[in-house]
Amino acid sequence: MSWQQLLDSLGAQRNGQGEVQRFPGSLSPGLIIGDHLAVISVRGPETEKFLQGQLTCDLRDVLTGQWRLAMHLDLKGRGQHSYLALPADDGIDLLTCRTRADDALAALKKYALFSKVAVTLAEQRVALLLREPAADDALSGVPVPTDIGQTRQGPHSTLARLDLNTLLLLTSEDGARHLLNHYSVAELGGMDDWLLHEIRSGIGHIRPGGEALWLPQALNYDLLHGVNFKKGCYLGQEVVARMHFKGKMKQRMQHLSWQAGVVADAGTVLRDDKDSAVGELVYAVSDGQRTEALVVLRLDHDGALILNGQTLDWRKADLPYPLPA
Repeated sequence: MSWQQLLDSLGAQRNGQGEVQRFPGSLSPGLIIGDHLAVISVRGPETEKFLQGQLTCDLRDVLTGQWRLAMHLDLKGRGQHSYLALPADDGIDLLTCRTRADDALAALKKYALFSKVAVTLAEQRVALLLREPAADDALSGVPVPTDIGQTRQGPHSTLARLDLNTLLLLTSEDGARHLLNHYSVAELGGMDDWLLHEIRSGIGHIRPGGEALWLPQALNYDLLHGVNFKKGCYLGQEVVARMHFKGKMKQRMQHLSWQAGVVADAGTVLRDDKDSAVGELVYAVSDGQRTEALVVLRLDHDGALILNGQTLDWRKADLPYPLPA
């Protein structure tokens, strides 16, 4: 039985793109399956040099055992693809949106022609979120990192500490099957649970529809070690640096909530009651009671918000980090 067949046998409910959106009966999942994510593998003696010239974060941090957010920008400094970068044997793994993975791979390969690196899609790798405490013996001996931002590696696996209660595991399909043996179907979650965790963590990624809209600062990557302003040049760096040193952000990503059932595609414009654009949706998840969302919104906006013609009963929710004044 293939990995996807196994997920279907457990009752996986898929969206129109075939991604596992949820499992039946999971209210507070202990194991969240990132079927909506893909892993791009970058290997070779010039991995650091190559990625330093492409991505916004400092890859030296990754190669010394930290995970980092990163963006691949266009020449205007807008994010085309976003990643969670993790150390791996002889290189770096980039976790990204599966539906845009082929485009992301092609964009990296375009600049890899003259570097001693191999950039491939690791199709047999699986991304999982674990709520602690993890099931006994579930991790097959992979050391558990204790500090937020830290990673540890085991046989064919990388484990990262995302926050006090959440671990990210990148592993093989066999490793994921082993982990599933320690959880009941009622403890499983899918993409909705993963996105909800990111929303509450204030971590925004570029999903289909959000391409070429935002500087990395708009998604708060400068506040989350996702941009390094001292490491040197990378694609789009001049625009990003100019905003950092000479400009002032008028809009940033914020955590909002509003009435249940009101969701839209990434990049959908939010308007005020005068039909002026005041922001864009990063993504939103509705749990049947409320909708929680990440929204790039003008910092001075406190009036009506309208999404696809529907007035939102909105309020601000907390981010786990402060926004600049």
